[in-house]
Amino acid sequence: MPEDNKHVGIETSAMGLQKRVAAMHASELAEELLACRNDDERLRLMQVIPDDLLGDTLLELPEGMKEDLLAKLNPSDIEDVVEHLDSDDATDILQSVKPEVADEVIKGLDPEDRRGIEPLMAYEETSAGGLMQAELFKVRDDWNVEKVLSVLRRWGQSIENLTYIYAVNQHDKLTGVVPLHALLFTEPDEEIWRIADADFPSVTVDEDQEEVARIFHKYDVLALPVVDKKGVLVGRITADDIIDVVHEEATEDMFHLAGLSHQDDLAEPVRITAWRRGVWLMFNLVTAVIASIVIAQFQGTLEQIVALAVLMPIVASMGGIAGTQTLTVMVRGIALGRVTFNNAKRALFKEVSVSMVTGLCFAFLVGLLASLWFPEYGATLGFIIAAAIMINLLVAGLAGALIPLTLQRLHIDPALASGTILTTVTDVVGFLAFLGLGTIYLL
Repeated sequence: MPEDNKHVGIETSAMGLQKRVAAMHASELAEELLACRNDDERLRLMQVIPDDLLGDTLLELPEGMKEDLLAKLNPSDIEDVVEHLDSDDATDILQSVKPEVADEVIKGLDPEDRRGIEPLMAYEETSAGGLMQAELFKVRDDWNVEKVLSVLRRWGQSIENLTYIYAVNQHDKLTGVVPLHALLFTEPDEEIWRIADADFPSVTVDEDQEEVARIFHKYDVLALPVVDKKGVLVGRITADDIIDVVHEEATEDMFHLAGLSHQDDLAEPVRITAWRRGVWLMFNLVTAVIASIVIAQFQGTLEQIVALAVLMPIVASMGGIAGTQTLTVMVRGIALGRVTFNNAKRALFKEVSVSMVTGLCFAFLVGLLASLWFPEYGATLGFIIAAAIMINLLVAGLAGALIPLTLQRLHIDPALASGTILTTVTDVVGFLAFLGLGTIYLL
């Protein structure tokens, strides 16, 4: 093929790729980036992604991968990405780079974009201030509907997810919220304060994102106004951001229950993931040693009665599973705001009652099995393991409910350490009850 034709072919292929990429959704492009073998391939693909899509694409990536890719971009490239994003998304991007890089990017932005982003950078990422966006549509509450509609037609097109009109007084304090559809069906001369919902929920800038998610769920709203300590309207949080929060919180709780860091994902380097997991494995090792010390106190009993060593794991395992079931229910209830230290009496009573019922059933079943398995010890061994299972399941139900409640009372994430503490309790109690009763009745 002649060189000219070859050049034309390559150019046509590149143009075709750019057209195909431009027609894709940001989430689809994120999947393509995830499928790449390494960061070099990802950077080459990012070169053909339009700037107005690249920011949304990066936001769809795991946190670790996003930070790595942004670290390889020049501040001017990041600036091109940020200027196409809403203020909240732009803030998320800038919080993923080094502070000096973020400062350089902000300095290069248009004054209007800078005014929207700079205040948001001061808030914690997991607070309402860190979630909110500055873009919203607010009007004076003494305006009439006709004037509001006129201003809306002129300026409203630049605001995405426009579902509510926010009414403020002369001091910019929020006085009410008007759903867009209500505005359209109101007489033109009606003043806004008359149709605004003064009881519409709002959040302060320092509210935790979990509480914000609970308010969204409780009131079924599409957006929440955010105010400062003086009640001045400073931003809004939209439902799409809360979906991300709910996903993040659920993932974090799931990881914590497994003894993992909430940042643990497939995109992290091996050394970082190994270190994070190693910390919890070390903690688990310490608790396992405690259980082993308890077993060692009955070494003489185990040497004389091998049946106890054979059956011992059953007692610990039953308690661990029962406790984990209770723990999962309680941690989820706490996360949803349905269970607190003050209203937990009913949940605690139920979990203990369930433990008693299941304990009696499985104590009888395992006791019968043990007496048939080791006929030389007969009903005595059956009674011992039945009593140990009953004790351990009761303690498991009680501990599975009380541990997360206590941690919440101490302002510690219940999902973070509950699982390891519970395992230690059920192992120690199970071994102590089973081997202790075996020593008393079989020796």
